[in-house]
Amino acid sequence: MVWEASRRVPDQGLSVIEQPVPHIRVKTRKQVVHGWYFPFSSGRRECSSERILVNPYNGCSVNCPECYARAYRGYFERWDRSGVITVFEGIDRKLKEELSRLHYATCGYFSPVTDPFQSPLEETYHLSERCMGAFLDLDLPVEFVTKNGSRVPERLLTRMSEHPYHDCFCQYTILSLDDAVRRHFSPGGSTPQEQLRAVRRSKDRGLYTAVRIDPILPGITDSESDLASLVEEVKLNGGDHIIASVCDVSIISMEKVMAAVRSFSTDASRLWRSLYNERMGSSYHASIGYRRLVFKKLRNICDRHGLTFALCMEFSKSEKAYRGMNGEYMSSKVCEGKRVPVYKRERLAERFRPIDGCDGDCLSCARGLQVSTCGKSVLAEARALTFSDYLSLKPDRELLDPPSNWKKANIPSSGQRSV
Repeated sequence: MVWEASRRVPDQGLSVIEQPVPHIRVKTRKQVVHGWYFPFSSGRRECSSERILVNPYNGCSVNCPECYARAYRGYFERWDRSGVITVFEGIDRKLKEELSRLHYATCGYFSPVTDPFQSPLEETYHLSERCMGAFLDLDLPVEFVTKNGSRVPERLLTRMSEHPYHDCFCQYTILSLDDAVRRHFSPGGSTPQEQLRAVRRSKDRGLYTAVRIDPILPGITDSESDLASLVEEVKLNGGDHIIASVCDVSIISMEKVMAAVRSFSTDASRLWRSLYNERMGSSYHASIGYRRLVFKKLRNICDRHGLTFALCMEFSKSEKAYRGMNGEYMSSKVCEGKRVPVYKRERLAERFRPIDGCDGDCLSCARGLQVSTCGKSVLAEARALTFSDYLSLKPDRELLDPPSNWKKANIPSSGQRSV
């Protein structure tokens, strides 16, 4: 592949590649495997199940003005300021090496911060698909969240549907059925109809499929009729579960987000000015009364259509503590709808298998609502896991691995069945 001439970026000394979109390539040096940022002990954890989070890209061509990652520092700050996206070279190889050392692992999550199928970078580098292949080659499940359902490769959906324990699943974000909303608030994403077709493609392969109405935009996508029409279309196309949140806005990005809202609707802009008065950490959230009304309305709509419902990282706050709101509104056992157990293997030369009796709901274990079946406090306490935490998890009766040639086990490389 021939690249255009690069320009030098004085602040970090990195070369920007102009095509297919401005981006830089950075070698992957940091550890890839890690879990959620907030542990249960912080009071800011509403994620039911452990996940291994993978971000092959920092920055995103979907280019949502309301994206919370715009307030992050480092490569995200660079993207927000200049539009330059960071591509992590070799992240698939680094991930494969780290997974090869683990006895315990969890479902791969693509991606917690940027769209794994952002176009055209994923078509150019295929890093998300290759990283998913690293999990699937070991019989570990994967899930993805995307606003670019039309870009998900058929071969990947086929691989996910062939998972031996049927634990892979898909999440597609649809802000509204109105494509004018998509063009303004997620301009680089697939159209609502393309997203619905992607839901149907996934279901036709037998994959559990959730739709995220995430975030809900006050005064723009929050009417009962609009939400009901969207949920009805999700149901008609085979969706299983709805996940929702109301847009929160970082202090750093407030004026930029408000400008984007104002350019779409002056009425909505006035509503946002009146609603966003509750500060939690470094962000402003819509008033708790407004959010309760929206969540009650959406839960009732989902109930009528036979879909389960949950919230994503929604909290109320007293003077001393945060309180997750899923306890009030969630109708599923876990927030993502599908229960995916923790996986383990006795020897490193083996593939992974789900732990018997585990439903993957580590948050309920931490809350004392169920008894842990894995017997591992690191998991049962729903900590913010690092690679070192995963590495420390060993079988109760540890079996010795071959001392020298275990890497030659008959486990296909991710390159054999993926791009």
